[in-house]
Amino acid sequence: MLKKIADAHGKSIAQICLRWLYEQGVTFVPKSYDKVRMNQNLQIFNWTLTEEDHSKISQIHQNRLINGPTKPQLSDLWDDEI
Repeated sequence: MLKKIADAHGKSIAQICLRWLYEQGVTFVPKSYDKVRMNQNLQIFNWTLTEEDHSKISQIHQNRLINGPTKPQLSDLWDDEI
């Protein structure tokens, strides 16, 4: 599915994934030491995914390392001790 969307936009699968994360408002840090890939990672801001793209990507099953909310609660970060 991602390959089809990437081909339709003339982008790489990684660019599709990064753009999807960006449009979801997720903070992400792509890691690469390859200058070509680093440049590709920056080329996600001058285009958008369609609603159909979002729908298709959202249907892809995801295995997450952390189940539940990904935003920690204040109590998870601070135990009230100084």
